[in-house]
Amino acid sequence: MNDVTKTDSPSGLSIAALVTGIFGMGIIPIILGAVDMSRIKNGAASAKGRGFDIAGIVLGGLGILTWIIVGIISAVTLSSVLLYS
Repeated sequence: MNDVTKTDSPSGLSIAALVTGIFGMGIIPIILGAVDMSRIKNGAASAKGRGFDIAGIVLGGLGILTWIIVGIISAVTLSSVLLYS
């Protein structure tokens, strides 16, 4: 059906997943990576982008985890400042 392009280079979605993962954009690289991995499985995208997708998904998960930790630390710090001031 949808053949992989002749250049056989990583797709724009895989590059976007990696870049948004590097910038810590949370859920966005996870979605982009999952969509592109689905396209790779169906043969609509080059398999060369698979590593970018995996890296984007991992970095997106780490970004979400980082934001959760920052939120918890901020809440604890703010509550202790308000409690003891």
